[in-house]
Amino acid sequence: MSTSDATPGLEDEPLETQGPEAEGPDSFDGEGAVEHPAGPRAVAVLLLVAGVIFAWSIYAAVGNLTQVPAQFDAYRDFVTKGGAPELAKTTPWPALIAVLLVPVVGYLVALRLGRGRSLRVRLVSFALTYAAVCALTVSLTAYVFKVSSLL
Repeated sequence: MSTSDATPGLEDEPLETQGPEAEGPDSFDGEGAVEHPAGPRAVAVLLLVAGVIFAWSIYAAVGNLTQVPAQFDAYRDFVTKGGAPELAKTTPWPALIAVLLVPVVGYLVALRLGRGRSLRVRLVSFALTYAAVCALTVSLTAYVFKVSSLL
């Protein structure tokens, strides 16, 4: 190919010498990679979906917060009337409130970790944070039922 047939601005250089822009989007060397912030519509959809998922954990925590104390009261009445008041247990309010607050704090942490990042990084931060929220919620709920000895 002669230089007169070449596209203006391109030389007959090999690709390795044309610079980092010639590497293309399939380059995974990590150098020169730019992380673009996600568009507002994509971020809004992600925040909405993540909000609904985290709200489900809050809904379950509110259910525990309203129903578990009633179970403790019924158990306390039962053992007191049965002549064994030493078996009466108090409601573990700190654990029940923590189960309610963990999803809220988790959502805020994921929101902060993903701020100004790409959509992929935001999605991963919400997924990992939700996994941590679920683990803490299950652990705290198991603690409540272990303390209650209602199972």
